[in-house]
Amino acid sequence: MIQRNTQALLLALSGLSLAQGAQAQSELKLSGLLGSGVLYTRDSGGRSQLQMTSTHAAPFLALTGSESLGGDLRAIFRWSNSVFVDSGTLAPLESYMGLSSGTWGTLTLGAMYDLLADATPFTSERYTSLLATHPGNLDRTVGNSLSNLVKYKSPVFGGFQFGAMYGFAEADSTTNVGRAVGAELSYASGPLQALAIWESVKGIPYAPATRLGVPSLYGVDFTKAPGTTLSQTQDTATVGLAYTSDGWRWMGNYSHTRLSAAGLQQTETARTLDVGAYKYLTNQLRIGGGYSLTKLASYRWDQVHGHVDYALSKRTSLYLLGVLQKAGPGQKAVLRSQAVAGGRRQSAFEVGMTHAF
Repeated sequence: MIQRNTQALLLALSGLSLAQGAQAQSELKLSGLLGSGVLYTRDSGGRSQLQMTSTHAAPFLALTGSESLGGDLRAIFRWSNSVFVDSGTLAPLESYMGLSSGTWGTLTLGAMYDLLADATPFTSERYTSLLATHPGNLDRTVGNSLSNLVKYKSPVFGGFQFGAMYGFAEADSTTNVGRAVGAELSYASGPLQALAIWESVKGIPYAPATRLGVPSLYGVDFTKAPGTTLSQTQDTATVGLAYTSDGWRWMGNYSHTRLSAAGLQQTETARTLDVGAYKYLTNQLRIGGGYSLTKLASYRWDQVHGHVDYALSKRTSLYLLGVLQKAGPGQKAVLRSQAVAGGRRQSAFEVGMTHAF
């Protein structure tokens, strides 16, 4: 996998020189974000753990391009991989191509972020830490890509923009074997931004015990087989709001997700309220944090998080972050990409560096 990804990157980079001769007609750009830090987790699988990772942002490497087709119509593409600096490995993230027009909007096809990922800037997680993802990411607002997706974004009319997507049901998909469909309406004017999204994704492989730390769901007991994976359907409606004032950016998001699983009659509902804010105290120093409350069936999670970023330059920053999750009675806490805690609380603290290019 690593070798194939590296070869693809080298082939793509070899085309940069070809694009230079036709800059007026086409563009090719290499960009990315690298990050790495040292993470201390209290009660990960019943013990404290120290590891190298990167959970403050989503490190990636991307190659994007466009070609003028006449008028305001352009052909576009994007190829990107997640980058794990600690292990030197890559993982597929997005790969799509399409057409973009200032008059007609943008239509893309391939593997790409779903519409719910568009809600991320309206919540506090994106500006603090991937560790602060809502429990189990049931509302998908952390930012997920889906395979076999067609996505449309309209031009902006008076601050309003409409979006829609359709994902084909394909058995070889690693993200969802069922269809995906969704619609989005957003508005931006001055300091105010707002967003409303409805999305339904079927056939998501999901292990409730390890992702949520719950003993049972859908009437199924996972205590004897915590690794049990279900084919889950997630129907989510979410609204988000952001407002900028006096150097502060205030954010809020509410999501309502109806859950079901193949072969099981019982359904469940998850609801999450998320509020957060950040502020640049100076051109170099930023502070931020937030709180989220998630309820699912009889379960509950309270989560708080905070961070400090210090920019050494326009591209390189140092950061310090912390996240604390408290699960309800009869549950065990579990943060993103961590082992289930031995008890109801789990906390994590990380210090590291990011570099954008």
